[in-house]
Amino acid sequence: MKETAYIRLFNLLRNQILKGSYTPGEKLPTERGICDLYGVSRITCRHALRLLQEHGFIERYQGRGTIVRATRPRKLPILVNDYSESIRTEAPSTGRRLVYWEKIVPPPDVSEILGLFRMEPCFLAERVDHLEGRPIAFDKAYLPAALASEITEAMLTRVDFLPVWLESEGLEMSHVRNFIEAVKATEETKARLGVSSSYPILKVTDIMYASTGKALAVFVTFYRGDSIRLISTSYTSTGEALPSGSALPTGAGRR
Repeated sequence: MKETAYIRLFNLLRNQILKGSYTPGEKLPTERGICDLYGVSRITCRHALRLLQEHGFIERYQGRGTIVRATRPRKLPILVNDYSESIRTEAPSTGRRLVYWEKIVPPPDVSEILGLFRMEPCFLAERVDHLEGRPIAFDKAYLPAALASEITEAMLTRVDFLPVWLESEGLEMSHVRNFIEAVKATEETKARLGVSSSYPILKVTDIMYASTGKALAVFVTFYRGDSIRLISTSYTSTGEALPSGSALPTGAGRR
């Protein structure tokens, strides 16, 4: 994912705050000072400062300037059914790495969900999402061979893979079923996510359906529980959103 100028400036300033170059209570340089120091435009500076404020690193006061806040590790909030939008707004520097893309015979439960014959193959993609050089999620995407004709490796590394794939295949998704559970880290997830056995892992299985009721794809995702906070929203019969008290995990816009 290509970083824009304001995201690069945001990352630079954030990293300086995290390593103590700017301490809690200290003022950042003025907008003009930041522009001169880093050779950026005023609008780039303002976008980066806005993002720093939204992420809780700074506070901006009229007449007082920009003050560094005391920081603590922050879990990334991910909205149910809209992973790519959550990443775009909350962590736009997140990248995705493809580690596996082959045609395989899927596990029996996946074959049953996808309506495949016994020993009928499908494609499996394994990807790792990383933020600030640290893996935060690892997924396995099971895609029927008949629906993978337009998929490329470049497409698989896009954080917004799902809508791009659906459009490329001329598919329409009607709904998603999500299965969420806390699991122990396996040797595979420990290797992919760079964690020890004691780390909390959230496992989310997303099944995408067409309006006909046929399953289009199965995504099995493992999240680092110390890095991700999954948010859901409920709706009344009138379509009004109810406040979501806490975390329930991910879904339709996920992968």
